[in-house]
Amino acid sequence: MHMRTFLAKDMKEALATMRAELGEDAIMVSSERLKDGSLCLRAGVKQAQRPEVVATGASDKEEGAAADLAPHAVTFEDRYREDLLSRLRSPKQKQVAHRMRFERASLLRLLREHRTPKSVAVMLADSAQNSGLEDMTLALAAALDKVMRTDSAGAARDHAVVLTGPPGSGKTAVAGKLAAQFRFAGRGVVLISTDLDSAGQVARLETFASCLDLSVLPVAEAPVIPDVLSEARRTQSVVIADSAGCDPREPLAPEVLRFLAVDGLQITAVLSTTMDAEEAGEMARAFAKLGAAQLILTGLDLARRKGALLALAASGLPIAYVTSSPYLAAGLETVTPLAVSRLVIGSAPGSLARDAA
Repeated sequence: MHMRTFLAKDMKEALATMRAELGEDAIMVSSERLKDGSLCLRAGVKQAQRPEVVATGASDKEEGAAADLAPHAVTFEDRYREDLLSRLRSPKQKQVAHRMRFERASLLRLLREHRTPKSVAVMLADSAQNSGLEDMTLALAAALDKVMRTDSAGAARDHAVVLTGPPGSGKTAVAGKLAAQFRFAGRGVVLISTDLDSAGQVARLETFASCLDLSVLPVAEAPVIPDVLSEARRTQSVVIADSAGCDPREPLAPEVLRFLAVDGLQITAVLSTTMDAEEAGEMARAFAKLGAAQLILTGLDLARRKGALLALAASGLPIAYVTSSPYLAAGLETVTPLAVSRLVIGSAPGSLARDAA
Protein backbone atom coordinates (compact mmCIF):
# COMPACT_ATOMS: atom_id res chain seq x y z
CA MET A 1 0.00 0.00 0.00
CA HIS A 2 1.32 3.44 -0.98
CA MET A 3 0.92 5.65 2.10
CA ARG A 4 0.62 9.44 2.34
CA THR A 5 0.13 11.89 5.20
CA PHE A 6 -2.08 14.97 4.84
CA LEU A 7 -2.42 17.96 7.17
CA ALA A 8 -5.57 20.09 7.02
CA LYS A 9 -7.70 22.33 9.22
CA ASP A 10 -10.59 19.82 9.33
CA MET A 11 -11.72 16.41 8.06
CA LYS A 12 -13.53 17.83 5.03
CA GLU A 13 -10.41 19.54 3.73
CA ALA A 14 -8.24 16.49 4.51
CA LEU A 15 -10.54 14.13 2.60
CA ALA A 16 -10.71 16.48 -0.37
CA THR A 17 -6.92 16.69 -0.53
CA MET A 18 -6.62 12.91 -0.14
CA ARG A 19 -8.97 12.22 -3.06
CA ALA A 20 -7.33 14.88 -5.21
CA GLU A 21 -3.88 13.35 -4.78
CA LEU A 22 -4.62 9.62 -4.42
CA GLY A 23 -7.91 9.26 -6.29
CA GLU A 24 -11.31 7.88 -5.35
CA ASP A 25 -9.84 4.47 -4.41
CA ALA A 26 -7.83 5.94 -1.52
CA ILE A 27 -8.42 4.37 1.89
CA MET A 28 -8.22 6.36 5.12
CA VAL A 29 -5.97 4.51 7.57
CA SER A 30 -6.00 6.83 10.59
CA SER A 31 -6.65 10.40 11.68
CA GLU A 32 -5.31 12.42 14.58
CA ARG A 33 -5.96 15.90 15.94
CA LEU A 34 -2.62 17.69 16.51
CA LYS A 35 -1.76 20.10 19.30
CA ASP A 36 -2.18 23.12 17.04
CA GLY A 37 -5.76 22.08 16.21
CA SER A 38 -5.05 20.82 12.68
CA LEU A 39 -5.96 17.33 11.53
CA CYS A 40 -3.38 14.73 10.48
CA LEU A 41 -4.82 12.14 8.11
CA ARG A 42 -2.97 9.04 6.91
CA ALA A 43 -4.27 7.34 3.81
CA GLY A 44 -3.13 4.79 1.25
CA VAL A 45 -4.02 3.21 -2.07
CA LYS A 46 -3.57 -0.51 -2.68
CA GLN A 47 -3.43 -0.36 -6.47
CA ALA A 48 -0.05 1.42 -6.46
CA GLN A 49 1.77 -1.70 -5.29
CA ARG A 50 -0.10 -4.54 -7.03
CA PRO A 51 1.08 -4.05 -10.68
CA GLU A 52 4.73 -4.29 -9.58
CA VAL A 53 4.05 -7.57 -7.76
CA VAL A 54 2.33 -9.12 -10.79
CA ALA A 55 5.01 -7.93 -13.19
CA THR A 56 7.80 -9.53 -11.19
CA GLY A 57 5.93 -12.78 -10.79
CA ALA A 58 6.12 -12.67 -7.00
CA SER A 59 4.47 -15.44 -5.07
CA ASP A 60 1.55 -14.85 -2.69
CA LYS A 61 3.96 -15.26 0.22
CA GLU A 62 6.35 -12.64 -1.18
CA GLU A 63 3.42 -10.31 -1.92
CA GLY A 64 2.26 -10.61 1.69
CA ALA A 65 5.77 -9.88 2.96
CA ALA A 66 5.99 -6.78 0.77
CA ALA A 67 2.64 -5.57 2.08
CA ASP A 68 3.83 -6.10 5.66
CA LEU A 69 7.00 -4.11 5.04
CA ALA A 70 5.37 -1.21 3.17
CA PRO A 71 3.95 0.64 6.20
CA HIS A 72 7.32 0.46 7.98
CA ALA A 73 9.11 1.80 4.92
CA VAL A 74 7.06 4.99 4.91
CA THR A 75 6.81 5.57 8.65
CA PHE A 76 9.85 7.82 8.98
CA GLU A 77 9.11 9.81 5.84
CA ASP A 78 5.55 10.42 6.99
CA ARG A 79 6.67 11.49 10.46
CA TYR A 80 9.39 13.78 9.07
CA ARG A 81 7.01 15.40 6.59
CA GLU A 82 4.29 15.68 9.23
CA ASP A 83 6.65 17.39 11.66
CA LEU A 84 7.87 19.91 9.08
CA LEU A 85 4.35 20.77 7.90
CA SER A 86 3.08 21.04 11.46
CA ARG A 87 5.82 23.52 12.36
CA LEU A 88 5.12 25.55 9.21
CA ARG A 89 1.35 25.61 9.59
CA SER A 90 1.01 25.97 13.34
CA PRO A 91 0.37 29.50 14.60
CA LYS A 92 3.31 31.32 16.12
CA GLN A 93 3.48 30.64 19.83
CA LYS A 94 3.93 33.59 22.10
CA GLN A 95 7.10 32.52 23.88
CA VAL A 96 7.17 35.28 26.48
CA ALA A 97 3.99 35.61 28.52
CA HIS A 98 4.94 39.02 29.92
CA ARG A 99 7.02 41.98 28.90
CA MET A 100 9.84 42.98 31.20
CA ARG A 101 11.23 46.46 31.34
CA PHE A 102 15.01 46.48 30.93
CA GLU A 103 17.06 46.98 34.07
CA ARG A 104 20.72 46.05 34.10
CA ALA A 105 20.57 44.69 37.65
CA SER A 106 17.55 42.51 36.81
CA LEU A 107 19.24 41.15 33.70
CA LEU A 108 22.41 40.33 35.66
CA ARG A 109 20.33 38.54 38.28
CA LEU A 110 18.53 36.55 35.59
CA LEU A 111 21.80 35.58 33.91
CA ARG A 112 23.22 34.46 37.27
CA GLU A 113 20.16 32.28 37.87
CA HIS A 114 20.79 30.71 34.47
CA ARG A 115 24.34 29.95 35.70
CA THR A 116 25.89 32.12 32.99
CA PRO A 117 29.68 32.61 33.35
CA LYS A 118 30.36 35.93 35.06
CA SER A 119 32.41 37.41 32.22
CA VAL A 120 29.70 36.57 29.68
CA ALA A 121 26.92 37.88 31.93
CA VAL A 122 28.64 41.24 32.50
CA MET A 123 29.44 41.60 28.82
CA LEU A 124 25.83 40.91 27.79
CA ALA A 125 24.38 43.19 30.47
CA ASP A 126 26.65 46.10 29.47
CA SER A 127 25.90 45.62 25.78
CA ALA A 128 22.15 45.36 26.46
CA GLN A 129 22.27 48.61 28.42
CA ASN A 130 24.15 50.35 25.62
CA SER A 131 21.48 49.29 23.12
CA GLY A 132 19.06 51.80 24.63
CA LEU A 133 16.12 49.39 24.22
CA GLU A 134 13.52 49.44 26.98
CA ASP A 135 12.30 45.84 26.55
CA MET A 136 14.40 43.19 28.33
CA THR A 137 14.01 40.58 25.59
CA LEU A 138 14.93 42.97 22.79
CA ALA A 139 17.85 44.45 24.73
CA LEU A 140 19.34 41.01 25.38
CA ALA A 141 18.75 40.05 21.72
CA ALA A 142 20.64 43.17 20.62
CA ALA A 143 23.53 42.24 22.92
CA LEU A 144 23.61 38.67 21.60
CA ASP A 145 23.50 39.94 18.02
CA LYS A 146 26.90 41.57 18.55
CA VAL A 147 28.65 38.33 19.61
CA MET A 148 26.58 35.43 18.30
CA ARG A 149 27.34 33.96 14.89
CA THR A 150 25.10 31.59 12.94
CA ASP A 151 25.86 29.58 9.81
CA SER A 152 23.19 27.01 8.94
CA ALA A 153 24.46 26.95 5.34
CA GLY A 154 27.91 25.79 6.46
CA ALA A 155 27.12 22.09 6.39
CA ALA A 156 25.47 22.43 2.97
CA ARG A 157 28.46 24.21 1.44
CA ASP A 158 30.91 21.52 2.48
CA HIS A 159 30.40 18.07 1.12
CA ALA A 160 31.94 16.34 4.13
CA VAL A 161 31.76 16.84 7.90
CA VAL A 162 33.14 14.97 10.90
CA LEU A 163 31.12 15.31 14.09
CA THR A 164 33.18 15.53 17.26
CA GLY A 165 32.38 16.26 20.87
CA PRO A 166 32.46 14.82 24.39
CA PRO A 167 30.82 11.45 25.11
CA GLY A 168 27.03 11.76 25.45
CA SER A 169 26.73 15.06 23.61
CA GLY A 170 24.45 13.55 20.94
CA LYS A 171 26.82 13.14 17.98
CA THR A 172 25.19 9.96 16.66
CA ALA A 173 21.67 11.40 16.79
CA VAL A 174 22.92 14.56 15.07
CA ALA A 175 24.55 12.42 12.36
CA GLY A 176 21.17 10.80 11.72
CA LYS A 177 19.35 14.15 11.69
CA LEU A 178 21.88 15.66 9.28
CA ALA A 179 21.58 12.62 7.03
CA ALA A 180 17.79 12.94 7.03
CA GLN A 181 18.01 16.64 6.20
CA PHE A 182 20.23 16.05 3.18
CA ARG A 183 18.29 13.00 2.03
CA PHE A 184 15.03 14.92 1.96
CA ALA A 185 16.80 17.74 0.10
CA GLY A 186 17.61 15.24 -2.64
CA ARG A 187 21.30 14.79 -1.83
CA GLY A 188 23.11 11.47 -1.68
CA VAL A 189 24.54 10.68 1.77
CA VAL A 190 27.48 8.53 2.93
CA LEU A 191 27.32 7.74 6.65
CA ILE A 192 30.64 6.81 8.29
CA SER A 193 31.32 5.51 11.78
CA THR A 194 34.89 5.94 13.01
CA ASP A 195 34.07 4.81 16.56
CA LEU A 196 34.31 1.05 16.28
CA ASP A 197 35.33 0.42 19.91
CA SER A 198 32.52 1.98 21.97
CA ALA A 199 29.80 -0.56 22.70
CA GLY A 200 26.72 -0.11 20.52
CA GLN A 201 27.83 3.02 18.66
CA VAL A 202 27.84 1.49 15.17
CA ALA A 203 24.57 -0.33 15.86
CA ARG A 204 22.88 2.90 16.98
CA LEU A 205 23.99 4.73 13.84
CA GLU A 206 22.79 1.78 11.76
CA THR A 207 19.37 2.09 13.42
CA PHE A 208 19.09 5.70 12.25
CA ALA A 209 20.47 4.79 8.83
CA SER A 210 17.90 2.04 8.29
CA CYS A 211 15.09 4.60 8.64
CA LEU A 212 16.64 6.52 5.74
CA ASP A 213 17.41 3.49 3.57
CA LEU A 214 21.14 4.07 4.07
CA SER A 215 24.00 1.84 5.17
CA VAL A 216 26.84 2.69 7.54
CA LEU A 217 30.46 2.47 6.43
CA PRO A 218 32.72 1.46 9.35
CA VAL A 219 36.16 3.07 8.96
CA ALA A 220 38.94 2.10 11.35
CA GLU A 221 41.83 4.01 9.75
CA ALA A 222 41.94 7.66 8.66
CA PRO A 223 43.88 6.99 5.40
CA VAL A 224 40.73 5.36 3.99
CA ILE A 225 38.75 8.63 4.21
CA PRO A 226 40.29 10.45 1.17
CA ASP A 227 39.12 7.69 -1.16
CA VAL A 228 35.60 7.94 0.31
CA LEU A 229 35.64 11.72 -0.16
CA SER A 230 36.79 11.38 -3.75
CA GLU A 231 33.94 8.99 -4.59
CA ALA A 232 31.45 11.25 -2.78
CA ARG A 233 32.56 14.23 -4.85
CA ARG A 234 32.09 12.21 -8.02
CA THR A 235 28.51 11.32 -7.05
CA GLN A 236 27.84 14.73 -5.46
CA SER A 237 27.05 13.06 -2.15
CA VAL A 238 27.48 14.41 1.38
CA VAL A 239 29.79 12.57 3.77
CA ILE A 240 28.85 12.56 7.47
CA ALA A 241 31.36 10.96 9.83
CA ASP A 242 30.41 10.10 13.44
CA SER A 243 33.55 10.02 15.58
CA ALA A 244 34.49 8.82 19.07
CA GLY A 245 33.81 11.08 22.04
CA CYS A 246 36.68 13.25 23.23
CA ASP A 247 37.54 16.15 25.55
CA PRO A 248 39.35 18.78 23.43
CA ARG A 249 40.94 20.30 26.53
CA GLU A 250 43.00 17.16 27.05
CA PRO A 251 45.60 15.55 24.74
CA LEU A 252 43.67 13.57 22.15
CA ALA A 253 44.35 9.99 21.12
CA PRO A 254 46.47 9.76 17.95
CA GLU A 255 43.72 7.99 15.99
CA VAL A 256 41.23 10.77 16.82
CA LEU A 257 43.70 13.44 15.72
CA ARG A 258 44.30 11.61 12.44
CA PHE A 259 40.57 11.66 11.61
CA LEU A 260 40.25 15.35 12.52
CA ALA A 261 43.26 16.18 10.35
CA VAL A 262 41.88 14.62 7.13
CA ASP A 263 41.93 17.26 4.40
CA GLY A 264 38.46 18.10 3.11
CA LEU A 265 36.65 16.88 6.23
CA GLN A 266 35.06 19.85 8.01
CA ILE A 267 35.14 19.60 11.81
CA THR A 268 31.78 20.29 13.45
CA ALA A 269 31.62 20.25 17.25
CA VAL A 270 28.48 18.84 18.88
CA LEU A 271 27.93 20.18 22.42
CA SER A 272 25.05 19.77 24.84
CA THR A 273 23.41 22.79 26.43
CA THR A 274 22.84 20.71 29.58
CA MET A 275 26.50 20.85 30.58
CA ASP A 276 28.08 23.31 32.99
CA ALA A 277 28.29 26.73 31.34
CA GLU A 278 31.98 27.28 32.12
CA GLU A 279 32.81 23.85 30.71
CA ALA A 280 30.77 24.55 27.60
CA GLY A 281 32.69 27.75 26.88
CA GLU A 282 36.03 26.05 27.51
CA MET A 283 35.17 23.19 25.15
CA ALA A 284 33.99 25.51 22.39
CA ARG A 285 37.25 27.47 22.55
CA ALA A 286 39.28 24.26 22.60
CA PHE A 287 37.44 22.87 19.57
CA ALA A 288 38.04 26.16 17.75
CA LYS A 289 41.79 25.69 18.31
CA LEU A 290 41.49 22.19 16.83
CA GLY A 291 39.97 23.68 13.69
CA ALA A 292 36.22 23.30 14.29
CA ALA A 293 34.27 25.44 11.83
CA GLN A 294 30.88 25.42 13.54
CA LEU A 295 28.74 24.15 16.42
CA ILE A 296 25.61 22.04 16.62
CA LEU A 297 23.90 22.37 20.01
CA THR A 298 21.79 19.62 21.56
CA GLY A 299 19.60 19.19 24.64
CA LEU A 300 17.55 22.40 24.47
CA ASP A 301 14.55 20.38 25.65
CA LEU A 302 16.42 19.24 28.78
CA ALA A 303 18.31 22.36 29.87
CA ARG A 304 16.18 24.52 32.17
CA ARG A 305 19.09 26.87 32.84
CA LYS A 306 20.44 28.44 29.66
CA GLY A 307 23.90 29.48 30.87
CA ALA A 308 25.63 26.94 28.64
CA LEU A 309 23.59 28.12 25.64
CA LEU A 310 24.65 31.72 26.30
CA ALA A 311 28.29 30.73 26.80
CA LEU A 312 28.27 28.84 23.50
CA ALA A 313 26.50 31.70 21.72
CA ALA A 314 29.27 34.02 22.90
CA SER A 315 32.10 31.58 22.09
CA GLY A 316 32.80 32.97 18.61
CA LEU A 317 32.08 29.68 16.81
CA PRO A 318 29.11 29.87 14.41
CA ILE A 319 26.04 27.91 15.50
CA ALA A 320 24.81 25.87 12.54
CA TYR A 321 21.86 24.11 14.16
CA VAL A 322 20.22 23.32 17.47
CA THR A 323 18.04 20.38 18.43
CA SER A 324 15.39 20.18 21.11
CA SER A 325 14.29 16.57 20.57
CA PRO A 326 16.05 13.18 20.61
CA TYR A 327 13.78 11.88 17.83
CA LEU A 328 15.14 11.57 14.32
CA ALA A 329 11.98 12.83 12.63
CA ALA A 330 12.10 16.10 14.63
CA GLY A 331 15.15 17.17 12.65
CA LEU A 332 17.46 20.14 13.26
CA GLU A 333 16.50 23.78 13.70
CA THR A 334 18.23 27.11 13.17
CA VAL A 335 18.43 29.72 15.91
CA THR A 336 18.70 33.52 16.05
CA PRO A 337 19.78 35.97 18.78
CA LEU A 338 16.13 36.90 19.34
CA ALA A 339 15.15 33.23 19.73
CA VAL A 340 17.92 32.70 22.29
CA SER A 341 16.84 35.82 24.18
CA ARG A 342 13.25 34.59 24.29
CA LEU A 343 14.42 31.22 25.62
CA VAL A 344 16.40 32.92 28.36
CA ILE A 345 13.79 35.50 29.40
CA GLY A 346 10.83 33.16 28.96
CA SER A 347 12.33 30.41 31.12
CA ALA A 348 13.62 32.60 33.92
CA PRO A 349 14.17 30.24 36.88
CA GLY A 350 13.84 31.01 40.54
CA SER A 351 12.95 34.33 42.12
CA LEU A 352 13.08 36.44 38.94
CA ALA A 353 10.33 34.42 37.31
CA ARG A 354 8.16 34.88 40.40
CA ASP A 355 8.87 38.61 40.56
CA ALA A 356 7.99 39.13 36.89
CA ALA A 357 4.78 37.08 36.99
